[in-house]
Amino acid sequence: MSEAFSFVENSAKPQTPEQTQLIMTYELGKVIEYHFKARVYGSSEYYSDANQQKEMSDLISMCRMYCEQKGWDYEGLQRFGEDCYLERMEDIRKYGKK
Repeated sequence: MSEAFSFVENSAKPQTPEQTQLIMTYELGKVIEYHFKARVYGSSEYYSDANQQKEMSDLISMCRMYCEQKGWDYEGLQRFGEDCYLERMEDIRKYGKK
């Protein structure tokens, strides 16, 4: 099995986890902006689904880089998040407003 891709090793220059967090928030802002503007102005070429997906992929990449910098298991956290999501949905089904 090949070694996993390393964002840290392939970075153009050293980047702290704090810098990565700033980029993560920037990318999240772009995801929100593109979605909002596509709804307001229509899905032009600039705000197309393809460009929205590009911004989302940039956000995911920075989340993966942050996990790598912190020594966290990204895929394990993803599974944990899915399990937590399912628990929240079950709680809403049981106890949420009908």
